[in-house]
Amino acid sequence: MSFIAQKKDVPIYFEVVCVILGTLISAFALNMIIIPAGLLSGGVTGISQIIKHFIPINVGYFYFILNIPLMILGYKFLGKKFSIYTILSITLVSVFLVFIPIRPILTNNILLSAIFGGVINMIGSAIVLRFGGSQGGLDIPSRIIAKYKNISVGKINLMINIVIVTISGFIFGSEIALYTIISMTFSMKTSDLILNHVNRITLLIITDKGDEVAELITHDIHRGTTSWQASGGYTHKEKTVLFCVIVKGELAQLKNIVKKADPHAFVSVITTQNVIGRFHQIW
Repeated sequence: MSFIAQKKDVPIYFEVVCVILGTLISAFALNMIIIPAGLLSGGVTGISQIIKHFIPINVGYFYFILNIPLMILGYKFLGKKFSIYTILSITLVSVFLVFIPIRPILTNNILLSAIFGGVINMIGSAIVLRFGGSQGGLDIPSRIIAKYKNISVGKINLMINIVIVTISGFIFGSEIALYTIISMTFSMKTSDLILNHVNRITLLIITDKGDEVAELITHDIHRGTTSWQASGGYTHKEKTVLFCVIVKGELAQLKNIVKKADPHAFVSVITTQNVIGRFHQIW
């Protein structure tokens, strides 16, 4: 199978280093900005903070325990690589939350903590997502929903988190809940900026088995294709050309799909600036 690609695949060791870096950034934002300011984080971390209010044990322990069923869910729906990176990230976030001291280092202003804590926390989370994993929590069900529906992970997280913060507002007070919503809003905007506006790619797949390849792409990665008939300039044999737009994180999976259906297919990979119209985000 011949591929014309813009860049070589990212080495696994580089992905692992970025996953570790992303988890460290998020744990730093939580223990040194968000938690010292008395703010809640979103998702499983926020639930862990609520439990800690009643059971005074470090948030990291609750975070790991609550993520166990979500890791199983991710393995079932999102694949082996995603699950391995997610288990690594969840474990490291839990460890970092236990060992990084909880004390403010940037500001004591609660509004600044809400804004910059949310942004820095999401930068760490987005780095992990970009390199094929997640930090667990709502990232897992959100990414499953995003895989099947045209809604970004950031927006799904925000909708679920508003429910969580509303409930927690009765425990910690309405003012903390409002500041937490501000933090989550900035997190969502950061997520969409980092994840959803880069690294889209267009594929032109020239194959003898157009129907088989198109069916696998639709079934396995939930992407649509457009096809037309063409003939080889040298062989003059009839070929099918498939046009498909994906995000870069799906490229390895698509290569395997095409190779499975037609080992002799030719695929051209083209960087895409933007997409106007119906396009599902996996992030």
